[in-house]
Amino acid sequence: MRALIINRKGQNRMYPYYYFRYPKPGYNPQLQNCWNYPHAYQSYYHPVHFYRTFPAVNPQLFMSSAKKMEVLMRDASTLLVKMAESKKFSYELMAAAQQSKKDAVEKMIKSTGISRIPAVSYTPDGLSLHFESDKEDTQKCCDLTLKLRWM
Repeated sequence: MRALIINRKGQNRMYPYYYFRYPKPGYNPQLQNCWNYPHAYQSYYHPVHFYRTFPAVNPQLFMSSAKKMEVLMRDASTLLVKMAESKKFSYELMAAAQQSKKDAVEKMIKSTGISRIPAVSYTPDGLSLHFESDKEDTQKCCDLTLKLRWM
């Protein structure tokens, strides 16, 4: 980090590093009224150190989220394999989505045998599948969104 300093003679000086040692922008020594620091240090930045305390680590929710995400990933993987390997399935799914036949798209997705049915939305150039953990779960731990393009 470099800063441009103009000294008393009007010469420009570039100082590399130590940004906290440069005079503050808009500094006026006549208006400076800091009695906490010696006059030699009043016009310079001082480094500020922030210390944070973190709460105790409890991995239980994290582990629970990972287990629920495994189910979502398995369902998403099953659906993606079906889309990637079956040209007929992909063609029919794209055609139904482009014609905004939401019931047909959801029926086709259910026919793959997945346990969690994703929320489906589509645009003219792609399909978006949003998998969520349990609908009854009060604390939403995890979700997965797949966006597939066909244009």
